[in-house]
Amino acid sequence: MAIDTARDLFIYELGVLAEMETSGLRLLDFLAHRVNDNDLRQIVRNQQQDCARWEENINGCAEAIGTALAPTRSQIVDGIYGRFEAFVRTNSSSNMVDQFAVDTLIQFSYLTIAAHKTVFDRAVRMGEDQCVQCLYTNLVQKQEDVAKIERYGHELGMRLLAPVARSA
Repeated sequence: MAIDTARDLFIYELGVLAEMETSGLRLLDFLAHRVNDNDLRQIVRNQQQDCARWEENINGCAEAIGTALAPTRSQIVDGIYGRFEAFVRTNSSSNMVDQFAVDTLIQFSYLTIAAHKTVFDRAVRMGEDQCVQCLYTNLVQKQEDVAKIERYGHELGMRLLAPVARSA
């Protein structure tokens, strides 16, 4: 698909965004099967549900503007997946896998927030009103979710440090 216009680029980036969410579902499933902390597993499962909803919103945006999204592959999300997979192979303690999983989840979240911002801004500039609301809704929800995940990650990190502080 040749990309010759700003609208072509918008549609292409919308497809990339949808693929990031699709690849994210695979990443989140892998995380959910590797973490040990039940609260963290629930956070990841909730993210999976949200991710599927965000992908539906993106696809709804494409339908609203009468286009099909170009099939793409998200090498960035694949890289995050591979990095977590490599960490799991180090046979680290379950606590460290959980902490690295939280870090991975935060990094994935910020990646998709940045991608949403780019596509949302383009939709606003181009007057693609059908897409603006669903992209904005996704963006706000993602920002709220990552704040919760960061708080949980901080709490988890503090729990992991507590035994070290006591033994010092």
